[in-house]
Amino acid sequence: MNLHKYLLFLCLGLLFACKKEIKNPPTPITEEPTEQERLRASIYDYFNKYSLWTEQIPDLDEEGQLDFVKGYSSNTALLSALKNMTPQYSFKPYQTLNITVGNRYDRYSFLEESETEGTINRADGFRMDTNDGYGLSFGWGILTANATIAYPVIYFVEGGSPAQKGGVKRGSIVYAINGDEDITVRYNGSSLNQTDVRNFTTKLEAALEANSLDLEVETAEGEEKKYTLGYQDAYDIDPVILDSVYTYPDKNIGYLAYSSFEEVWPKTHQNYEKLEDIFDSFKDAHVKDLILDLRYNTGGYVSTAEYLANKMVKATDHGKLMFKYVVNNYLATSPQHKAGFEDVYFENNNNQLALENVYVLATEQTASASELLISSLKPYLNVTIIAETDRTYGKPVGFFPEEITDDVTLWVTSFKTINADGYTDYWNGMDVDEDNIDDYIFKDFGDATENMIAKALGLAGIPAPSMRASSQKSSSAQRGVKVGLINQPRERNMLKTKD
Repeated sequence: MNLHKYLLFLCLGLLFACKKEIKNPPTPITEEPTEQERLRASIYDYFNKYSLWTEQIPDLDEEGQLDFVKGYSSNTALLSALKNMTPQYSFKPYQTLNITVGNRYDRYSFLEESETEGTINRADGFRMDTNDGYGLSFGWGILTANATIAYPVIYFVEGGSPAQKGGVKRGSIVYAINGDEDITVRYNGSSLNQTDVRNFTTKLEAALEANSLDLEVETAEGEEKKYTLGYQDAYDIDPVILDSVYTYPDKNIGYLAYSSFEEVWPKTHQNYEKLEDIFDSFKDAHVKDLILDLRYNTGGYVSTAEYLANKMVKATDHGKLMFKYVVNNYLATSPQHKAGFEDVYFENNNNQLALENVYVLATEQTASASELLISSLKPYLNVTIIAETDRTYGKPVGFFPEEITDDVTLWVTSFKTINADGYTDYWNGMDVDEDNIDDYIFKDFGDATENMIAKALGLAGIPAPSMRASSQKSSSAQRGVKVGLINQPRERNMLKTKD
């Protein structure tokens, strides 16, 4: 398998494997293995070959593998057992939203299995390039400081989705869903009423699965609007949420809100052409400072992270190390695989955009390929991470697909990345420079008065009065507080591009 012909996910990794002693099964196989047992033996074998923690997995020959897998009733049960052989790390249990998902290094390996009707069961929300549904993410917000009721607020609208095409914007307060106005929850000043939250979540899940969706909202500008949207089984994701240039007397500052690292190759790809136009506009405006908004960017293709890094780093850094891979000994030496894990160097000798400062806007959803891009830039540019809390998500690792049968594909946590300064192992998130900056969901992307953007502009030397004057729209006054999330963009991981 040529890894440059496949996607790879960024997940956990560590340590080169040494040669291990092959252990034979304690008792011989006395009956012919079933087709499912042979499939599970293959899952075992490939997991052992590709896992970054292969030293934790016993080496068994074919008969030993068949004997081992007989103890598991399903493919997923076997995979769970293999993942549980990988080490635990000593940090606090990993969390997403308020759900603890464990502290095994390998939380990410998964199986992609076809169902009887030909549909695909993609574990952990895996999907790239296309998505389905309406493309909406909601948070809870109170409208005044002493409010006792929280409303749903739209904080993210995915590009290419029915909601985006229908004109729905971030910052919209939702007052009715499908005509139902009973969608608020009680708030006691410190927490939401969990019974109300569960009732609303049930309603929202049903609404987002229905064939159509009616919304009544108040926009970030204070305008009342109604939307009727149609469910879409598959839409092409447009990862560019917004791009613009803030123009000031002394400098121009670029802004790019980017939702996921979708494929950019070949050069005829619409994503490539769009990003080329954006960076040409930054170059024409003589942008030296860039605000890179990755608040909800949970990952994507490694090749796209490489592309963006090449567009941002100066031409004088052409040929310097971008990042290295760490893989186990099998992947590092196998003629079939090793070329896919060679060191990556900058290729930008014709880059005319001479950035000096990059201000990254981040939340705990900023993960994987986003973190790879940040860490790749840090040795070469002044990168400032402005975060909602005190960290990003924390995923310095990834995987690639192994098609075991036509119906079963295994994704094993296989590699880790290290930047030019040797920085890696940010399992519990990357450290940030400016922490606890509110992600003010009542204002849209690009609004210069929104808290995180205003912070970046302030660090770039733009005083507050100028920021307000340059705002791209007249947003309503500071009018509420975010008090929680309802749903969020699904985890994307980091993927490696094709040749």
